[in-house]
Amino acid sequence: MSVSATLTDIDAVSKYVPDVFEIMDPVLNLSYQKCCGVRWMGGGEYSLIAVMTPARHLPTGTEGAYILVIWENKTAPILGGREECGMPKVFADIPDYHRLDELVTFHASHEGRVFLEVELRLERELTADELEERTGNGGVNQLGWRYIPNIGRPGAALSHATLYPAETKYLSGSVGAGKVAWTRAEALFNPVQAPVVNALEGLPVLEYREGMFAKAVTNLRADLARDLG
Repeated sequence: MSVSATLTDIDAVSKYVPDVFEIMDPVLNLSYQKCCGVRWMGGGEYSLIAVMTPARHLPTGTEGAYILVIWENKTAPILGGREECGMPKVFADIPDYHRLDELVTFHASHEGRVFLEVELRLERELTADELEERTGNGGVNQLGWRYIPNIGRPGAALSHATLYPAETKYLSGSVGAGKVAWTRAEALFNPVQAPVVNALEGLPVLEYREGMFAKAVTNLRADLARDLG
């Protein structure tokens, strides 16, 4: 798991978050995860890159991270998380991360064109107490919006806020300084995802905050996922 955080403009990012959510801190957390030994995939693996911002669901007071987009490189986790739990998942090619000494890098591409590059330079290891504290925070409430259009006519068959909790136990990790680089997508070559990539590329970076590179065990609690109304 690798997480990079950037401070951005609250008005700019609010345009992409439904009105029933309140942004608690205008920070974009970009998370890369190499998921190995996935039980429901028969011990298989997949990779993902998620972009999220701390938010509160105003009608219920539920706090968590509103998921702006998740790129994944396998079909099964896309379908399960998107149609069932409302997570905004789409496909991308996500190679394994590279680590050279204290430099960690990863990237994502679509149809051979790279649209995201991230690097994290590690500065120090997390202590056992820090790992326990991060584990003790109880994971994250992933907040999303499930939208399924009607067939053959305008409007939505489903349109509502969703909650999809995830629990994480940190085993080891380091923190450091990160940097994120988006490449604007041309609609000719990426007509479906270009609006998403270009929206994120257009958000101002006011400050880079501490990033993390960690080994962890994550449990996606689909059994606790629910419609927030």
